[in-house]
Amino acid sequence: MRIANDVTDLIGKTPLLHLGRVYDGVGGRVFAKLENFNPMSNKDRPVLHMVRRAMADGSIHQKTEVVEASSGNTAIAIATLGAVYGFPVRIFMSEVVSLERKRALAAFGAKITLTPGREYTRGARERAIAYCEANPDTTFFLNQHGNSENPRMHELTTGPELWKQLEGKIDAVVIALGTCGTYEGVAKYLKRMNPRVHAVGVEPAGSPLYSGGRQGVHHIYGMGPGLVTEIFQRSENKPDEIILVEDGTAYEWTRRIAHKEGMLVGLTSGAVAWAAGQVAARPEFVGKNIVTFFYDTGERYLSIEGLYPQGDIQFVR
Repeated sequence: MRIANDVTDLIGKTPLLHLGRVYDGVGGRVFAKLENFNPMSNKDRPVLHMVRRAMADGSIHQKTEVVEASSGNTAIAIATLGAVYGFPVRIFMSEVVSLERKRALAAFGAKITLTPGREYTRGARERAIAYCEANPDTTFFLNQHGNSENPRMHELTTGPELWKQLEGKIDAVVIALGTCGTYEGVAKYLKRMNPRVHAVGVEPAGSPLYSGGRQGVHHIYGMGPGLVTEIFQRSENKPDEIILVEDGTAYEWTRRIAHKEGMLVGLTSGAVAWAAGQVAARPEFVGKNIVTFFYDTGERYLSIEGLYPQGDIQFVR
């Protein structure tokens, strides 16, 4: 059995789960990359890479306050590494993120600055940048939405793992569009290995910016950041198609995964599971393999109103 020297040794090499219970009558096979099996989430991979690169070039040291704007998972990954490597962390985040995410950050000792919910992560990012500009000698802005090391880590690790796990038999990949680091890195690798892989992006129907629409209101935390990121703008691997998902559908499928697959996952995972099922139901994908992702644990979403019922709870004296 492998023994880890610290939590960073546990990042990556996550398993793949065949989703054989949640779909009815689809001809394609859907597999979920269990990034929720990382110590914290799928964001552990790029954050580790970005932090180590910045430490290597001297941008981050023990007195540097690492600053980021995040809806939760990147923030938690940074806070984890702050505990491991000994640097302070300040996170700017929308006030509407789940209570569990805020408490997780506080547990790791990160400082949290909440920003107006109507601005999503875009507003948090603007304030994080302004804070760093006002404190240039003591801060480092990690810049997950523009840092090229974000997709690079997925190109180096996540994509190759998928290719090996399915022995190159991947016909489509379905990925949420947030920072677009996972999308860009994985799609770039898979397209290089097989240009015929159908790359699908998923974003909230209520705020379809990547589809060319306008920012609106949505409640699928973890994607739809309220901006078209620098990573997406630079990408030469734009999605072959983008599927829009409604809030209610994401909530329903998050519950469906819990009830059918026995796994608590986050809202983004529910959203992409539904979208992957839409692809798998097409005639051209009968007998084909579709890959998607479970990004994080549903335990960070239990307080979200309307997501999970209270259940049948009884108290007996």
